[in-house]
Amino acid sequence: MSEPAKQQMGDGQDNFGQAAGKAAQAAKQFSKEAAKQAAVKGAEATANAAAATVQAGVEGGKAVAEIAAGTAAGGPWGAILSAAWALRHTLFKILICICLVLLFLIVMIASLPSIIWDYIKTGGSEPAFSTENASVVVAYDELTDEVTAVVDTGYDQALVSVETIIQDGGYDYDLSMQALANYAQSSAGYDVSYILAAYSASLQQQNTNSSDMLSKLGGTTGQMFPVTSVEKEMEQIVPVTYSTYKEVTVTVVTSVQVNGIVNGVTRYTYTTEQRTYYLPDEVLESETAVTVPKYKAVTVTVPTYSNGSISGTRSATYYEADGEETLEPTTETIKYVECTIHPFDNSVIAAAFGIDMTAQYPGSTITYGEVTQNMSNSLKMTIYGTLGSGSVVPLTDAELIAFVNMQNCNATRKHIITTGLALVGKVPYFWGGKSAAGWNDEWNTPKLVTAAGSSSSGTIRPFGLDCSGFSDWTYKTALGISLQAGTGGQWENSEAITADELLPGDLGFLMESDGSGWNHVLIFAGYAEDGTRMWVHSAGGTGVVFNSPSYEGSLRLRRPKNVDFDQPVGSTAYGKPLYALQVNVTHYCACTKCCGENAQGITASGKNVQRGMVAMSSYYPFGTQIMINGIMYTVEDRGGSGIENDIGRVDIFVPDHNEALRLGRYDTTAYIYRIGR
Repeated sequence: MSEPAKQQMGDGQDNFGQAAGKAAQAAKQFSKEAAKQAAVKGAEATANAAAATVQAGVEGGKAVAEIAAGTAAGGPWGAILSAAWALRHTLFKILICICLVLLFLIVMIASLPSIIWDYIKTGGSEPAFSTENASVVVAYDELTDEVTAVVDTGYDQALVSVETIIQDGGYDYDLSMQALANYAQSSAGYDVSYILAAYSASLQQQNTNSSDMLSKLGGTTGQMFPVTSVEKEMEQIVPVTYSTYKEVTVTVVTSVQVNGIVNGVTRYTYTTEQRTYYLPDEVLESETAVTVPKYKAVTVTVPTYSNGSISGTRSATYYEADGEETLEPTTETIKYVECTIHPFDNSVIAAAFGIDMTAQYPGSTITYGEVTQNMSNSLKMTIYGTLGSGSVVPLTDAELIAFVNMQNCNATRKHIITTGLALVGKVPYFWGGKSAAGWNDEWNTPKLVTAAGSSSSGTIRPFGLDCSGFSDWTYKTALGISLQAGTGGQWENSEAITADELLPGDLGFLMESDGSGWNHVLIFAGYAEDGTRMWVHSAGGTGVVFNSPSYEGSLRLRRPKNVDFDQPVGSTAYGKPLYALQVNVTHYCACTKCCGENAQGITASGKNVQRGMVAMSSYYPFGTQIMINGIMYTVEDRGGSGIENDIGRVDIFVPDHNEALRLGRYDTTAYIYRIGR
């Protein structure tokens, strides 16, 4: 409670009979209108109604100030606790608390999307759902899984639409897939709470069930991720193809004479000599003009043998030198299509459930859109104790890689910021949130905030990282080095640097407003195209973000101590890498589109294709180990000329064609750990 709101407990006199009567009367009056009001006012009505009821019970006393302060600090629960402790007598405290809890439950039930309660009541659609352990959180989690499955279907349909456009238009497949702009963020572009609320509002909170909701939502999967396309064409060099030739010595029959007839069989005498000819050896390509030896085909007669003696002749084709020739590459016009998969289109929610979001909601003065938003907010408050904007969209691979490649720093520092940027939009802020290296499956699941010192302490929030937890996680994951816990610990474990010395991976600290300590820590990510200093950090109330905050100019710049920023990047579990190389990564599956009509799921090394295998040029023997973005792969396959002639090309196997499309193509730094088996 803030200093001005503090009051002495128990001032004035309590009138048991009058206060209890007014509290009961207020409860009775409110219960008649709770459902209607809560549906249209949401969480705000909960706090206001609770505070109004308490006011009726303690009219004229200083407890009202306590209640108002409690409501402002902690919403309806703050009002309840403040009211109870603002009264002197225990019996009245109990009475008031019971009334308020009942009122709060009425409002909560009415203001949450009815699909939640119906799901709990019917036992859900999942076989493992147990009504004995049913709760809002459990129901929400299962409904989230079901809604996500429908949205994922919509995303897959968008990918199919891209392939259909390419196929129907006869466009070049490889160029079209390289040009694909995929802005769909299926995990961040839609709000499950809003979808549940919209469906419940469409039926005015009556007779809702998950099967009906999913069926209606499924009817709009084709519109969830709009796909647009623009036809393009480009002039492409058609390289010249030519062969080198190797010299061979050939026994040639120069004449054949009849030598008589023995037992009715004609006998011949063969005259032979050794001649030098040529045979094709390697096939090469060139995108520039090239002058090469010219050869012409000749047909010669060569002997056949039986029991070590010449028994006849046959014709054979060899080649002989015929001067030189200059080969010129040609060009051809290739048509391809530039497709764009757009982010989730939230207008399909209203279309799926037949709602006009601007229309007035029955029995209220506000619109369907406002009712839907209120119920969505109430659900978030119930589960997490916060609305959570969900507005931070994860960086795409292309965006992340493009930014990192712009930075003028070494591979180690690029690896640090790549690691941190990988969590943007994916991990929420959680007071006291710390985690071991690597992805944590508990992120985004509801957990109790046990760390003291925050307004969120003691509440349920989606688990994630706080600011120092994020910077520590980044260094532990990227380099295996801990920066220590807390902003204070990280300040002590770092040293001051100037703005001119600032490099990606360094830290920025924000001081408390009263100068008593350090309030926030950020990781410097690098410079934007316009020269703006960009930071990646876990921001309170939001989560991991990538921005240049308004207080950027106030940051104190520091560099972590005891960190070798020139150390090789890679997993120590595999020893030190032999060397690093820049690679262009693509993905393939065992289908005919990726591997041709004879695709049988067998790699060039003879093994059945499986995850962890990659195709690379024969420059790398089978068994070569290569680490890409922290994952170790083994070379077990080859590819066409595009892979064979490019030692920086890596084609990673995945079992599903849609997954190959999702992962797409990108450039990154890889590390060779072993050559051959």
